[in-house]
Amino acid sequence: MKYCVIGEKLTHSMSPQIHKAYFDYYNSDGSYEIRQIPMEDMLNGCKDTLSEYDGLNVTVPYKEKVMKYLSGISAEAKAIGAVNTVVNDNGSLYGYNTDPYGFESLLSVNEIAIKNKSFVVLGSGGASKSVCYILKKRGAKSVLVATRDEKKSGESGYISYSALEGYKGDTLVNTTPVGMYPNTDASPVDDGIIAGFDAVVDIVYNPVYTKLLQSAVRMGKKAVGGLYMLVAQAMKSQEIWTNNTPDDKLTKSIYNSLMKEYFVKNGGNIYLTGIMSCGKTVKGRKAAKKLGWEFVDADAYIEEISGHGISELFAQGEDVFRDWESEAMYRLSQKKNIVVATGGGAVLRDVNVCAMRLSGITVLIERDIDDIIKNVRTDTRPLLKDGADKLRAIYDSRKDRYYSACDAVVKSYEFEIYKTVNDIIKAAR
Repeated sequence: MKYCVIGEKLTHSMSPQIHKAYFDYYNSDGSYEIRQIPMEDMLNGCKDTLSEYDGLNVTVPYKEKVMKYLSGISAEAKAIGAVNTVVNDNGSLYGYNTDPYGFESLLSVNEIAIKNKSFVVLGSGGASKSVCYILKKRGAKSVLVATRDEKKSGESGYISYSALEGYKGDTLVNTTPVGMYPNTDASPVDDGIIAGFDAVVDIVYNPVYTKLLQSAVRMGKKAVGGLYMLVAQAMKSQEIWTNNTPDDKLTKSIYNSLMKEYFVKNGGNIYLTGIMSCGKTVKGRKAAKKLGWEFVDADAYIEEISGHGISELFAQGEDVFRDWESEAMYRLSQKKNIVVATGGGAVLRDVNVCAMRLSGITVLIERDIDDIIKNVRTDTRPLLKDGADKLRAIYDSRKDRYYSACDAVVKSYEFEIYKTVNDIIKAAR
């Protein structure tokens, strides 16, 4: 089977990598290529070119223009007014739109609810229409589209950017290209607007950690990037082409592989998580040395930036310490090529997990809890002032969080330190 993605300029497309991974997983005989089509050809007639393929993906600026060559479109694509997937059925071309599925999958995997929640969507283009379609279909309480078009801003369902100042909602979604490579220093809105939301989603996936998302993390918001959406919508395209529903594990695996490749290329960090005394610091130092990177102990960094010891901060209340911890994780997420040994409770806040996963690979160090209890020091651990046995209850309350927040799990081998170190590096590089 022969597939491709069509567009005007596609030099940075990740689609071939995604679909090749699909073919490899199912050991299927398929090919997927990039096909750049000049605007003149798209406007004046290119059905013969499109018909060379068993299936196509369509990207901007052709999601609407391609529709004139189709024999039919799905109800979803018709409602959105755009097509991103085409099937060649014995010479007749039919259009679908998998972006709503991709966006819903992105929210689901990041545990952002839709039903009865309020959304503001930045931008009124094709991507915005796909996002709004699925939000309304899944029962969002309200969906407002922010637009710079003065005529539209006065219509029902639309709001001007200036009117967003002081507006409060659950989730802010960016569907504009503002902040996308190579113009990475731009953000579609400022802090005053971000402040009104609990979560911020940016469907831009290059860079992974956009300026908008960096601001959201700095302000303590849950922040989600768009790469998972790209992979999920591609898997839905394969389902349409082949009538085979891809394994969810494959979507996650391809996403993790792309993130790892991105951070290797662009300078990502390695974050070590796990219960206190699992071995993050010892293994982290050795991993950093082997890579030639800087090592950062998060607790020591917190003391440095706060000017107070960990025990002093806890004495003021655990929330005081956690606030400084979130500040530290944000600052560390601005760095590149560092190994960070996080505190045992760093994963408790969504914003910390977002900071780590948007700027590097998060590796859980797994060590038997009974072994830790036998050897853990309690005099330097404020949470263990009542004894080491309290560690079991702490671990049990955090265990699910440790596993859901990591990209990879590595066992801590007490007498084979370098095996653990090598496994850490392999997981991230």
